[in-house]
Amino acid sequence: MSQELDTVWRLRNAAAVTLGLTEDQMRHAIEAASTDDLVALLESFAPGRSNGPDWARTFEPLIERLWTWRDAATMAALADVFRGRGMPWMAVTHALTANQRAAARHPAWARQPAFTVV
Repeated sequence: MSQELDTVWRLRNAAAVTLGLTEDQMRHAIEAASTDDLVALLESFAPGRSNGPDWARTFEPLIERLWTWRDAATMAALADVFRGRGMPWMAVTHALTANQRAAARHPAWARQPAFTVV
């Protein structure tokens, strides 16, 4: 049993390091992305293609990161793009409006905010 626990603990630590590196890579990509790039990413959450709990499970963490890593002007520009697309895109538009800004928790000791994990 002890060796099994040791193996599982090492696997957990490797996964945590991988997740941290992936978050860093995603942050750099989001920070470098143009508004058009971000629109294309958000389009992958098209209401007609994305339904059920998978939509919320992956969309909400993305929005949380966008609000943390991009400025309010970029978020307003994204909201304007999707607002112009009408009712099918209202959930996306609503998530991008200033009153929906995610409050990512960031403990003083943390290297990064405590994001939602899918």
